[in-house]
Amino acid sequence: MHIAAKSQHDTTADTIIDAASEVFADKGYEGARVDELARAAGVNKATLYYQIGDKEAVYHAVITRVLARTADEVCAAVAEVDECEEKIRRFINIFARNAGNMRYAAPIMLREVASGGRNLPESAIAEMGRLLGALGEALREGERSGLFRPVNEFMVHMMIVGSLMLYSANEPIRRRNAERHPEIYNEQHFISNEEAGEQVTDLVLAAIANNKQ
Repeated sequence: MHIAAKSQHDTTADTIIDAASEVFADKGYEGARVDELARAAGVNKATLYYQIGDKEAVYHAVITRVLARTADEVCAAVAEVDECEEKIRRFINIFARNAGNMRYAAPIMLREVASGGRNLPESAIAEMGRLLGALGEALREGERSGLFRPVNEFMVHMMIVGSLMLYSANEPIRRRNAERHPEIYNEQHFISNEEAGEQVTDLVLAAIANNKQ
């Protein structure tokens, strides 16, 4: 089967989005300037505008891409299995892996949370809805089967997303604290994002289990 080569336009746009992710994570939306975004991507401003658009368009592309990729992967993985516990496990593990791979997404999203989503595009809201929908469906299946107790789906979502995003973004602070307080910090404070996902999975499944069966 022939696979079409990625166009120069797509490649350049991806390069700009990759570089912009780092700038927005460091400076935030308000603090980032267009010339800084272009310089980080190794292009001029005219190329940036042609490939993607203005600063707002670049920012929207950064946020939407990471959420869309995560939602695509989660929805596909969850659809492959029937067991509700495995659906939850896959949801959390994929989110944990993406939170680690896209290390700039966490500070960007945490800034949006702090600002009440002031610069969050509708496209990102739609992708968040896909993620919440996949999790909610798995939770409802578990409740119908008697494996899970009735829970607030959104709070479970917050348990997962909040803990993993904060863990990913918090590493520099943990490192500084470990230097000053080595007697407190140990290897448990520096597990990988995947390991953090496994621990969050165990905690969530224990919390939502129907122990009255």
